[in-house]
Amino acid sequence: MRRRIACTLALAGLAFAATPGASAAETWQQTSRQTYYLTDALQRSQGIATDGTTWYFSWKLGLSRVTLDGRTVLSNNPLAIPAQLAAQGANHIGDIDYYNGKIYAPIEDGSDYKHPYIALYDASTLTYTGTAYALPLSVQPDGAPWVAVDAARGYVYSSAYNPTPALNVYSLTDLHLVKTVPLSTAIGSVQGAKVYDGDLYASSNNDAKSIYRIDPGTGQVTDVFDRASSLPSGSETEGLAFLPTSDGAQMHALDAVSGRLATYLYNYRRTTS
Repeated sequence: MRRRIACTLALAGLAFAATPGASAAETWQQTSRQTYYLTDALQRSQGIATDGTTWYFSWKLGLSRVTLDGRTVLSNNPLAIPAQLAAQGANHIGDIDYYNGKIYAPIEDGSDYKHPYIALYDASTLTYTGTAYALPLSVQPDGAPWVAVDAARGYVYSSAYNPTPALNVYSLTDLHLVKTVPLSTAIGSVQGAKVYDGDLYASSNNDAKSIYRIDPGTGQVTDVFDRASSLPSGSETEGLAFLPTSDGAQMHALDAVSGRLATYLYNYRRTTS
């Protein structure tokens, strides 16, 4: 929930395909859904990442590390925003990512959006490492909604929230801005993104609840599928992650629903690519 704040296997039999005109056919099918309630819902309401063996979740103020079945909390940092950033008004953690034993967390100071940061945390304990990188307002004018690590290319990605005209490319070494890659189609309301099979997949909270595929090198955007028709009314899309799971899914998309003390993790299997 960017501007505000158990497992149910539900074989949906729903297939989603790229819209006409997309550069390549790609379809995804929902395989299952997990539901998180009450405190779990609150603390799993923003972002999601994985190290391959556990889930990492973010919420507005904190971080948690959870077993893949969602039942056991392994680590929890309910007040994860560093004091020095909180002193600048930081009050929101977005969609996170995992790399090399660290959690990369985008932190912003809504609703001023003058101090966007990416902060690093120890992935085992979720304690702040003492390292945080300020992002340039020139390319992050409305906060830091998400972060995605592209280890193969040596980059870290983020973007403006809405509209989203370009991909902001930072160095994995020291998070300096390397370049911006204009998108072939301006998108917006991007809540989360991750690198998968060399492309960046982004989850949008637009009316269609779109999943986009972005070529990080060229900026080519493909609308892979829209999720709105399969989500409860009032859903707000959040972060997403990629991990092969026992139900055949690879993509896992987090959603919150206004007025419900629950969040949902939808799991999708790629059927064609």
